[in-house]
Amino acid sequence: MLRIDQLQCQLQWFTQSLIQALRSDVAEPPPNSLQYTDSRAAVPPDTFQGGRDRIVSSHKARIAQLQHQRDSSISQRGRCYQYLIACGIALAALIYLHFHALLLPRWSAILPAVAGILAFREAQKQERSARDSDCLLGLYDRRLQRVQHAWMGKGDPGLDLQIVDHLSARDLDLFGKGSLFELLCDVETPSGRETLAEWIQEPAPSEEAIRRQQAIRCLRDRTDLREKLALQREGEASQFSWDSLRNWLVASPVNFPRWLPWAAFLLSLSMGGVAVCGWKGVVEPYDAVWLMAAIGTLQATLALSFRRRVRFILTGLYWPARKFEAMRRMCALLDCERLDSSLLILMQNRLRGSADRIARLQKLVRLRELRENELLFYPLALLLWTTQLTIRIERWRQRYGRQLVEWLTVLGEFEALVAIAAYAHENPQDPFPELASSGPLFEATGMGHPLMDGRICVQNDLKLGLETQFLLVTGSNMSGKSTLLRAAGVNATLAWMGAPVRATSLRLSQLQVCASIRVVDSLLNGQSRFYAEVERLKATLERAASGPPVLFLIDELLGGTNTADRRVAAEAVIRLLVERQAIGLVTSHDLSLAEIPEKPELRGANVHFTDSPFDEGLRFDYRLRPGKVVRSNALKIIRLIGISLN
Repeated sequence: MLRIDQLQCQLQWFTQSLIQALRSDVAEPPPNSLQYTDSRAAVPPDTFQGGRDRIVSSHKARIAQLQHQRDSSISQRGRCYQYLIACGIALAALIYLHFHALLLPRWSAILPAVAGILAFREAQKQERSARDSDCLLGLYDRRLQRVQHAWMGKGDPGLDLQIVDHLSARDLDLFGKGSLFELLCDVETPSGRETLAEWIQEPAPSEEAIRRQQAIRCLRDRTDLREKLALQREGEASQFSWDSLRNWLVASPVNFPRWLPWAAFLLSLSMGGVAVCGWKGVVEPYDAVWLMAAIGTLQATLALSFRRRVRFILTGLYWPARKFEAMRRMCALLDCERLDSSLLILMQNRLRGSADRIARLQKLVRLRELRENELLFYPLALLLWTTQLTIRIERWRQRYGRQLVEWLTVLGEFEALVAIAAYAHENPQDPFPELASSGPLFEATGMGHPLMDGRICVQNDLKLGLETQFLLVTGSNMSGKSTLLRAAGVNATLAWMGAPVRATSLRLSQLQVCASIRVVDSLLNGQSRFYAEVERLKATLERAASGPPVLFLIDELLGGTNTADRRVAAEAVIRLLVERQAIGLVTSHDLSLAEIPEKPELRGANVHFTDSPFDEGLRFDYRLRPGKVVRSNALKIIRLIGISLN
């Protein structure tokens, strides 16, 4: 037989050899721990030359690294399972040799058992590493599509979050396929979606917008933090039923008598004590059965008396414990990160201690779920398990329920900031706007449309203020009039979200964006397009009369009526808007409206887009020019389509 010291030496040698074998044949960096990248030093935020190409190269390099880590983890996991099978066979052989051939001591079985445990743990580690790599690969694939302008229709349109009667959401493509929400939405939790949608539709106060800018600057190049957040919220975070949980958290408290927890505990203790005494023979089995039946009757009576309250609490909290895990991990991540922004530090303070309290609720929910196990159902029923845990869950809800609503709100705000920061990182050429304290003001140089591919987007200058309160934009069809309106509206929306804008520079005051671009008739409501447009203009005028100044964006002003009425009504609408300190853009094909900006008291100006015809078709340069248009292309377009005109 082998001596004990020899066996210990062999065990130590075998363990070291196994670990080295598991980690061999793998190139650096080792895949057993996922590698994060931090480009704060690699990508200076103020360097715009070749920024887009640099981001594409960075994303592709990270994707290649993650693919290598995933493949290496999968390969190691396969070897671990092979070693695990070998350890199982070796363990069976040693047991056979010990009991049948009497060749080895019983301690010899420790060697393959320990080796098998190590192999299993390493396999689980590699499994988690491969899963994390897959998660990050999906993240970087989506972001690469966004940088390469292949993102439209592949994300979250957010249509369920759009305010029905919003004065610009539909006109500016803030929601839907190819929308601003889809472009920015890199969030998973419902709270994050709601926060992002709220920021898009409601301009922030000046101080809040500036604080968001500072936070986004702090987070812009924190690729490591974005990766960690993606891993922490992976899986269950996107499946939160936020409305039902929020309603349960803020519902009226359910009160239980103070004596109920003690009574339930004593009855459970008595039931267990009688069962033990009957099993040990201290009490006759017959008497033990009767005592247990009597205690069980009391327990059933107690449980039925408070059944409605227990059911109300558990119906509201139907989440399994694992769904709280993503929330707890996100709170812990934000709590432990080193952040410099005042807004982010405030968020950290609001989340202080939240992870531990959520873990407490998670533990209570997990214990309650034991009742659903078929083997434990009846034993736990004899201990009033559900009633006792429900009382503890209700105590937690009364103490921390409203705080949990605040924690989820903070997590949503943090997710929204991280999503905008990722957008800012991927568009280093886009600057943060200057937010003016007085207005109305909108001064942009090199302004483009944020939803268009930057490689083909033509940028224009635009200046609106008290000197020039509106511009009448004329031009030929397809020359870029509506795109200019949308570019101004979307950039104003981004600016007051705290996000960077698509311009060389932008200085603006706080503005309410009101648009009338995509107004349509409604057969269901019995409204013509003209009537719908007039209603939108009325809402715009009412908004201009109260609150911050309005940025109005009106496409084809009053196009559904005759020229004479249109001329009079258009001037009246513009005059009211100017008197109410509104600024904006109006487009029209009707050149009779070009006389309106010529009146000095209206403080307007004419600008136009034009085209350059040639034999094969039309050529547009999408450049904004002063004055009114002098050429039309409607007949040319009709002939190009193939309709012959006599």
